[in-house]
Amino acid sequence: MNRKTYLIKVLTPLHVGAGQGLSHVDLPIVREVHTGFPFVPGSSVKGSLRELALRRLKETYFKGSNVKLSTLDKLLSGAKDKEFEETKNKANKSEDFEKELKKLMDIFGTAGEGAEEGQGGSGKVIFTDARLLLFPVKSLRGVFTLITCPFVIKRFCEDLELKENTSFLEGIDDGKALTTSDKLLVDNKVMLEEFVFEAKKSDELRTFFNKYYPDQIDRIVCISDSIFSDFVQNYTEVQTHVKINPDTGTVNPGALWTTEYLPAESVLYFSLFSMEEGLFPEVPSVFHLGGDITTGKGFVKKAKEV
Repeated sequence: MNRKTYLIKVLTPLHVGAGQGLSHVDLPIVREVHTGFPFVPGSSVKGSLRELALRRLKETYFKGSNVKLSTLDKLLSGAKDKEFEETKNKANKSEDFEKELKKLMDIFGTAGEGAEEGQGGSGKVIFTDARLLLFPVKSLRGVFTLITCPFVIKRFCEDLELKENTSFLEGIDDGKALTTSDKLLVDNKVMLEEFVFEAKKSDELRTFFNKYYPDQIDRIVCISDSIFSDFVQNYTEVQTHVKINPDTGTVNPGALWTTEYLPAESVLYFSLFSMEEGLFPEVPSVFHLGGDITTGKGFVKKAKEV
């Protein structure tokens, strides 16, 4: 299969919900069952890129017309009826529109409500989950750091089939850390939130991230797997929301809830696998994932293509 892998940086707090929570957080983010690490499901990545493709389709071929996005969504789901013919006739370049629609149907599939009975099919592109690579925490030096751990780095190499030597990660226990820069050190220690770790600069760690995420190369700290797990489970962003009564201007009784977010500056990665050469969706420089778009949440940036 043909493959493309993207690193994405979270620009604004990101919420892909796991439903109703049982803890003190009413609306938690989705997490891996076996690790507890936050992630973005492949279905969310696919849905976001599909919607962007629909909007580009409308802007390119139906600018100034009254064709609705829901109509194009139905056509992309596989509908071939009178409405399809009417919509095609409204396109600026109907032949190009049909070719583009066919390409998007190949990418995203037609197994939707619009597909004719027995005609639905899966797409030819596989969208993986977006897994966590770097997680931001407060630091005594440099305002904040981006933490990772040996498990995450080794899984990243395994997922991308990278031939990297990760032996330098061995021996990192709960009280020690490796950094990519001396700027983070105070008397050979690094302070993350309220925790202090014995630390030293690692040229191997710096070389590794210079290849894959050089943008914030002076902020990266590698800690033990267990401490990293504690941070990503307990130091996400939790915001409290209330509903205001428009008549009184005060909070409605009982209208109080909390929402969990993956914090800005987090870095994740996902892959696209295509069964045909060159058949990939466009991944824009900035796009949206998850919920709460009208309050500015969930914007991510394509940081690097690996």
